[in-house]
This record gives sequence, structure tokens and C-alpha cells, in this order.
Amino acid sequence: MKTVSPYEDPLAGKDFLLVEDFEAMRTVLKGQLLRCGAQRVDTAKDGREAAAMLAAKPYGVVMCDYNLGNGKNGQQLLEEARLKGWIGPASVWLMITAEKTSIMVSAAAEDAPDDYLLKPITESLLQTRLLKLVERKAALAGIAVAMKAQDWRGALQLCEEQLAGGTKSLAEVLRLQAQLHQKLGDWPKAQAVYEGVLQRGQIAWAKLGLAQVLLHAGDLAGARALLQDAVREHPQYLEAYDELAGVLHTQGEGQQQVALLERAVNLSPNSAHRQSALGVAAQAQGQHDMAAKAFSRAIKLTEFSATEDLEPFLGMAKLHTEAGNPGEAQKLLATMTQRYDSHDAHLLAKAEKVRALQALGDKAGAARLASELVALSADETSPGAADIAVRIAETLIEAQQADAATQLLQYLTRNHYDDERLLKRTQRAFESLGLGVSGGELVASARREATNAMKDGMQLMAAGDPQAALESLRGAKTSMPRNGRVLLNFAAVAMTVLQRQGRSAALEAEMRNCIATAQALRPDDTRAADLLQQLTRWTATP
Repeated sequence: MKTVSPYEDPLAGKDFLLVEDFEAMRTVLKGQLLRCGAQRVDTAKDGREAAAMLAAKPYGVVMCDYNLGNGKNGQQLLEEARLKGWIGPASVWLMITAEKTSIMVSAAAEDAPDDYLLKPITESLLQTRLLKLVERKAALAGIAVAMKAQDWRGALQLCEEQLAGGTKSLAEVLRLQAQLHQKLGDWPKAQAVYEGVLQRGQIAWAKLGLAQVLLHAGDLAGARALLQDAVREHPQYLEAYDELAGVLHTQGEGQQQVALLERAVNLSPNSAHRQSALGVAAQAQGQHDMAAKAFSRAIKLTEFSATEDLEPFLGMAKLHTEAGNPGEAQKLLATMTQRYDSHDAHLLAKAEKVRALQALGDKAGAARLASELVALSADETSPGAADIAVRIAETLIEAQQADAATQLLQYLTRNHYDDERLLKRTQRAFESLGLGVSGGELVASARREATNAMKDGMQLMAAGDPQAALESLRGAKTSMPRNGRVLLNFAAVAMTVLQRQGRSAALEAEMRNCIATAQALRPDDTRAADLLQQLTRWTATP
């Protein structure tokens, strides 16, 4: 195929990465890319080499075979590239595969590449697809830069400018616009975008997005209806299965959840997170053989995954312990912490060790480790720390460590009194301890404590006494050191005190610490960023 002038051909200005494990096919495909108009084509023979190249250099187009021999496959490489920010909305990822089975087609499309092609590939088809994709993605370059810098408002403004001026990437820009509204917490605007898209046609991603909006609003029935429609009308759209499975779990329909996830893994068996989800759901329903099979498959699939997935290890360890093999459980947990040397992995491995010690009859050792876990869990500030702590409390309950579990649940309730989803889990945990009534009273008491503390602080502010308001909120944050709302209210009052009374290194440091903790707990809360910006501007003023 004749190569056109680089001034006319958008492919000429792009850096290409071709990932293909067979040398002969790599040569053929590189030749095709060059004849289609590409001028700079790097090649990689496997997932590890490709990951190193993606980390070192931005590529405009990645053409990747799904099967890459030993190590990462194309799906896992795409997952890692997105997770680590090696590619953005303006990058093109083209997945290729030689297998034409429905399972392989679903697998190739699992992480939503921009397109996928079946071998053998003709030059005319390749050039047509590439030109179309590059042209569509070119409009997203500015948005991609803003998103990489986490300038969500700037990215949203660029989306709106694209839509106002007309864009050939209408669907992609609308999708990004809706997702940015969600990220900024403007759910009504996100809903309006999704509903507008659905008025034009039954678009799968818009149904999923609208279902997420409805879930945020607590409308489980509405979200379920949308997701069931998405699964029925778009049977290959696997993200809808995942979201619907979560809804079924929330509604207590575990057997339906298992059946749905079983359908999904039959469509695409090479998704580690979905195999893991099936294992968890089956285990909860007492279907231990199915759970073990799903967990084993997930553990194998996670070997080359960039994302941390602890569930299959924890689930299989629990199965071993309950089957009277706590030693096998500990071996598996050791493998987990070697593969994932993270704080969460070590914490949850310790929680499962409590179960194993209890099963071995070492009640004193189990109690000591349970107490250690309570202290470690209460000291965490990462975004998922509260969910990890609830998981640990649930494990401690199952391991007959009621006192430690109650202590941890009380701490969580005080610090997350406004998180309805988390409170439902803590309430269920209290109920499993036979403390449903006292658990409900604890939730109500924590809400009163936090509400009264903040009300007192705001009343003192209204009365013109910011220093007294500051002391009132300082007391609140002492008793609730991981409550994001209390921390940000304290920071806001501290800003007022600084503006009225002048510089104070100690108060500035305390304010920064509160904002940092709140950001760690709630990374998408824009109020924390606004307060930090105010403080930075004020301290920079001579």
C-alpha cells in the first residue's frame, strides 16, 4: 500500500509499539504498519519487555497480540498500562488475536481496547481501522493531558468546549464528561449526560453509567433493572455483569449472583477479578467445590496481573482452615504476601492466621494477634482502610474473637458515622455477634457525638469566637481522628483563625495534617484540595 505524505497522514506523527511473541509475525506486522503510513515502530517480544517500554516512553498507538506466550498476556498488559498511566484517553490500543472462538473474542475485548482484529490482517483493513481510531482519538489529546495531571475541572471544561464546537469523537467525549462529573461528585449532571446518550440509542456504557448514578442515590431497583437490560441486550458487555452481581449481593440474592457470575466466566474465563468474585459468592452460598475451582483459577491468573487481588488467596485459605488444613492455609498466605508485599496483604494474612490459630487450639495466640490487628487497623488512613478493617472484624468474629471485633467495630462506627454503606456492614457484623440492638445504639450515639461537636463548633463560629470553635472541633477530631468531615471542618475553622490572628507554624502544620489525612480517606473530596489551595496561597503572601 502506498504511503502518503506525512503532512497528510496522521499515522506518520505517531510512535507505535508492536507487541507480538512470534518473530516472523512481528516482522510481517511491522512491515504492514510501515506501509500503512507509520514511520516510528518499536517492537516487543513479550509482556515484560512491552511493559518496560511503555513505562519509559509514551506511545500514540499500541498494537498488541492477546497471546504473548509465557508471562503477561495482552489483556494483563493493557490493564497494567491503564493502571499505571502509561496510556491515556488519546492513546490507541489495538488488540489482535488469531483465535475466532466467542470466548477468545470476549477475552480480547475484556478490558475494552479501542478495537480488536482477527488474524490474518490485511493492510487495507489495518490502515482503515488505524486512521479511524487515530482521528477519533486526536480530539482527546488535551483532555488526556488534563486528566493525567488530575485537573478534573480543566478536563471537564475541555470536554464541554469539544461538545460546543462539534467533535467527531462525540461518544468518547460524552463518556469522559459523565465520568468527570462523577469524579467531581456532581451526580445529577452525570445522570443528565447518560440519559441524553440513551435518548439517542441503547448504548451499553451509558446504561452502566446511569446504573452507577442510581446506585449512588440508593435506587437499587432502578439500577438493577438497567443492568439486567444491559446484560440482556449486550450479552458480551461484561462490566454490566460485574455491576449487577454487586447489586444482587447487596439485595441478598446470593444464588442469583453465583448464577450470573458463572455465566460471565463462561463468556470470558481469563478474568482474575471475575473468577475471584465467583469464588467469594459461591463460598458464601456453601458451594465449596465451585469456590475452590474459581479461587484456583484466579490465583493462577493473578500471577502476571498488575492489580492486587487478595480475595482468591484469602478465600482458599479459609477453605483450607475449615477443611482442617490450617497449615496449607498458612503456606498459601505466605505465597500471597510474597506476591503482594503490601500493608493490606500483611494485615489480612494476619487476620486469617487468627482463624488458623483458633482452629489449632492456640486461643491465647489468636487473642494476642487479634488485639494487635485492632491497633494496626485503627491506625490506617488509606482510602480502603475502613473496608479492610471491617473485613478484619468479620474474620475475627468468625475466629471467635468477639471482644477484639467489637472494639474495632466501635472505632469504625465513630469515625465513619456518615458512610451508610460501611455502617450497614458494621451493623450486620454486630448482629452476627448478637449485638444488633447495641450496635444500632452505637451508630446513633456516634452520629449524635459528631453532629453535636460540629454544631457546637459552627455555633461558636457564628457567635464570632473562632478560637473557641477551633478548640471544640479539636476535641471532636481527637475522638474521631479518621472522620473526614470532622477533619475538614477543623481545617476550615483553622484557616479562619489563621487569617484573623496571623501566622502560626503549629496550627498550619496541624491544618496540613488534617487535610492530608482527609485526602487519604476521601481522595475525590474537592473540599480538601480547595482548603489546601487556600492555605498555600495564604502562606505564600508576604
